Amino acid sequence: MAEEGPVRRFLDSLNPFKRRTTPQPQMPLYTTGIQEPVLAQGITIPALYAVSHENLILRTVLSKLQQEIFRRGYFWEKRFRFACDTCGEEFHHDVEMCTSCQGPVRPPNADEIVYPRWVLKQQNSMEQDFMHVLFELEKDLNIVDDAFLIIVKEYYVDPDNGEIQFFRVKELIRGDPIFMRIVSDKRGVRGGRYKVCPLHRTEVSYPGQEGDCQVCGGTMEDVHYINMAGSGKSQYYLKGEVLHVSKYNPSKLYGRSPVNTMWRQAMTLTAMDNYMYTSYQKRRAPKGIISVTTDNLESMKSFWKTVDEKMERDPHYIPKVGIESATGRGGVNWIKFMDTLEEMQYVAVRDEMRNRIAAFYGVSAVFMIDNGKSGGLSNEGMQILVTNRAVEYGQKIYTDVLFPRMLNEMGVSDWKLTLYPNEEEDEITRLRRDEMEANLAQRMMMLGYKPELLEEGERDIRFVYKKIDPMAEQAGAPPGGGMPPGMPPGMPPGMPPGMPPGMPPGMPPGAGMPRGVMQQVPGMPPGIANPGGEGMGIRNVGPARPEQRTSGGAGSPMSTVQQRGLPPSPAQRAQNSISDAKRPRGA
Repeated sequence: MAEEGPVRRFLDSLNPFKRRTTPQPQMPLYTTGIQEPVLAQGITIPALYAVSHENLILRTVLSKLQQEIFRRGYFWEKRFRFACDTCGEEFHHDVEMCTSCQGPVRPPNADEIVYPRWVLKQQNSMEQDFMHVLFELEKDLNIVDDAFLIIVKEYYVDPDNGEIQFFRVKELIRGDPIFMRIVSDKRGVRGGRYKVCPLHRTEVSYPGQEGDCQVCGGTMEDVHYINMAGSGKSQYYLKGEVLHVSKYNPSKLYGRSPVNTMWRQAMTLTAMDNYMYTSYQKRRAPKGIISVTTDNLESMKSFWKTVDEKMERDPHYIPKVGIESATGRGGVNWIKFMDTLEEMQYVAVRDEMRNRIAAFYGVSAVFMIDNGKSGGLSNEGMQILVTNRAVEYGQKIYTDVLFPRMLNEMGVSDWKLTLYPNEEEDEITRLRRDEMEANLAQRMMMLGYKPELLEEGERDIRFVYKKIDPMAEQAGAPPGGGMPPGMPPGMPPGMPPGMPPGMPPGMPPGAGMPRGVMQQVPGMPPGIANPGGEGMGIRNVGPARPEQRTSGGAGSPMSTVQQRGLPPSPAQRAQNSISDAKRPRGA
């Protein structure tokens, strides 16, 4: 790779030296063989998926988080504006040559993404598009913290020597975490256990077995992943054919399931839902028993049997119970087994369990359509901010980890795949950012830089800056720095055509001195204004406010209101046009 050039040259320069490395750990950090995900005793991966699908609150939280992460889709973006062909240095502005090695530079290659873009738009063999595959991966991350993306490759073999010349990515499929396993050695390094032929996956060599493929004679490669759902025949995957990511607890091998952590809370909510369902389904709650104290048990049984028969015939029948009080031991008592829902604080306990689950994933109550306890607009804004941060972190798993590895297998190095932010900026925020960009361009012009508007942006205004060549500017100026063409001789700079010589700028032809201008008093030395009193250093008429002026001020040829500052630049005029076009009617 191009970016490895400087590093490779540095390592090659160290060949005359002896090298010693830090000893790697020899202790078995993990159990040997195919590693299993760490789960609590008695909990299996299918059980995690089952409770996630059956629990209403847990599924609501996972669905909302998934929707917010992929709500606006993805887009292709250039990694750089120019890159050096020699050293691989990347630049995000216009350059003529590399500033590091003075080598030639190039823009991103647009042909790189022709085929990858086509692949992502196609459906795989399961009739799933790329977004549906991402939905499944996000569900796997939130349930078991392990997501497997299988890159199905099609290898092209030279018929003469039987060697693989190149491959193409055929489709993308989600690997089921229930059956996908990572193959590693004792230290957690991928491979080192099995080898398989890339063309004949049934030819497997185990530790201690050396040699090439017995079918084609090709080289055996290390197995990194195994799919154990092949009806007794495992499917072996090589390096680069499966991409594994973890979100909440990334490690050398597997992640740690969030649902496993909150298993008791989720099962408590499930039990509460079952209790409510049973109570309403049977139309009564088994809250206790009726205890009858009597000396004649058989007579009591016969009586209640008769009452049950009458109750079956007439549900509105009211039984009458007579208790003999001769001995003083007769009576009917109610023994309570369970408290009522109010006594058990059913609603409070349910809210507490829900908040614990939602807090782990970063989904606020406002996203679950629960505005009863939001606490006002300020609190709702804070809840939205917390959820947006959780969504942003979830998007980085794809933008910074999964997508770069996937594009690397597709041979894409000049472009990157990015998820749109879940919250689109409002129009006012965008216009303010454009205004700041236009102001920055004006200040850069004052510093001697020439702004150029980028044509890439669909909405936002973006400039690139180039240093102005003083020689080129002087070449375009009038000779001797005189008046611009078309101006009569003897006119001072800034005077409009038609003004008589000696008139101050801004004065219309034929007009006298404006009111409020201090005049020379006869007998006073030249240059001395009125010293004081009426007409003696005091303005006869106070300075009018700009909106009250009847004559145009200096530098204001079009408006009767005095203008302050420099005339608007082309960038400012463009920004004002954008603002006027998008301003609501009547604003």
